[in-house]
Amino acid sequence: MNLPVIIDIVIGLVFIYMALSLLASEIQELIATVLQWRAEHLKKSIEVLISGGSENAQDPLQRQRVRQFANLIYSNPIINDLNQGAKGHLSQFFRAVVHGLGGFYRLITRTKNVFGKKSTAPSYLPSDSFSTSLLETLKITNLMRSITEGRLERFKDLQLAQIQVIKDNLPESTQPIVEKELDWLTGEFNKVVEDYKNNLGSLENSLERMSEKLGFYIKDSQVYLPETEVGGREFQRQMEFVKASFDSEFERSALRSQLQPSLSNVLNKIRKVRKTEETVSEILDEKEESPIYQEIQETVNSMPESLKNSLYILAQRAEKGGGDTQQQLQQFQREIEIWFDQSMERASGVYKRNSRGVAILLGTAIAIAANADSINIINRLSKDSMLRSTVNLYAQQLVEKNTSTKLDNPSNLTKIQGEVDRALDNLALPFGWSPANKLEIDEQGKLLWPAFMTKLFGWILSGIAISMGAGFWFDLLNKFINIRNAGKKPPSSVEEGEVSS
Repeated sequence: MNLPVIIDIVIGLVFIYMALSLLASEIQELIATVLQWRAEHLKKSIEVLISGGSENAQDPLQRQRVRQFANLIYSNPIINDLNQGAKGHLSQFFRAVVHGLGGFYRLITRTKNVFGKKSTAPSYLPSDSFSTSLLETLKITNLMRSITEGRLERFKDLQLAQIQVIKDNLPESTQPIVEKELDWLTGEFNKVVEDYKNNLGSLENSLERMSEKLGFYIKDSQVYLPETEVGGREFQRQMEFVKASFDSEFERSALRSQLQPSLSNVLNKIRKVRKTEETVSEILDEKEESPIYQEIQETVNSMPESLKNSLYILAQRAEKGGGDTQQQLQQFQREIEIWFDQSMERASGVYKRNSRGVAILLGTAIAIAANADSINIINRLSKDSMLRSTVNLYAQQLVEKNTSTKLDNPSNLTKIQGEVDRALDNLALPFGWSPANKLEIDEQGKLLWPAFMTKLFGWILSGIAISMGAGFWFDLLNKFINIRNAGKKPPSSVEEGEVSS
């Protein structure tokens, strides 16, 4: 057997494998759609991410907390909007059929619906959608702002109490007048804090306004307290110390750090609430009826321990770059996105390995159902020159029509599938259960086991080959066609004339 004949046999075998791989791809895609493998695998991968990659090592209570928290993330409108189906009665009907088949499969296999009360979920989740949904579920931004609001309120009360002490040291004759000015300052401070709570100003703006109001108070009070008097001079000296805490650049920076909680500090406190069984009030000095206490307690109750630890580490990374609280929150969100992408890369590898296992089983099933015995196919191609030539002709036509086609695009896959189907209608390929390919039996009608074992081995070879995928065999077919033709066919004179014109 010479080399051209061997190449023709290989081309025929590759063409047959590609045809069967296209069928296997369609069946596997249909099964994956009905059973929602991608969406289910994504949901489980996110649960593993939340559990710190060790979900199996956790107790049942922690696994339940992980599932509940994952359901909270999925209930966010940002993720819900990613799962929009096609509109129209016909599309909704087919969607209902698919969900019904999936539900029936879970019923007979007694597998749990990972989507909770819903019947479906997105098959793909962008990292920014996940990070946004996670932060909104945890209410980290709201929590940090609530803490800042509480600290600003206490700072305001402390400053007013300090000013009240200074005022009480004044002569009794001047106290009523200065008291009125202090009432005005108290009202202005309260208004500044209220505006901050209503998002009408930033923290820096609020401190600047307080400093300005305090300057007005000192100036107006000094009118009634001449500097020549001892009380007036002492009042001015002490008030300058109070105002310096607002105006000094270093004091202002330290004040902002005191009022704005560190991201990692907040997450670390949340971790310690559960670990040390301390209450929120013991850690943050908040009363149980305060909104901050309730928000932190709600966050603590919703978060699995593993997630607290992971987010604390990410928060520490985010703070290394410095910046204010808003910048740290933005960096924290980027760290979450990187964390999510890295985890999804590993999850994608797991899904591909699982898919390959399913593809081998499905390919073997197709090989048995179609009686696609690789050993028999090779024998038929090597002995039947007409069959070999016909298969090679269709293979070459297919390659020439789709030289630059890649099967990673679903539309291209459909096009190739149509051309292969038309070729199969005109080919008598060496598989199927025709009398020429049936199982060998002896005169008593008993199965010849040596022949059956050979056929079984051929089926397994075909199953493994089919699992390689249509894209693999199409690229290989393209290469062997070029080898047989000693390179790509040069353009004809007509084609050259068309190009030059």
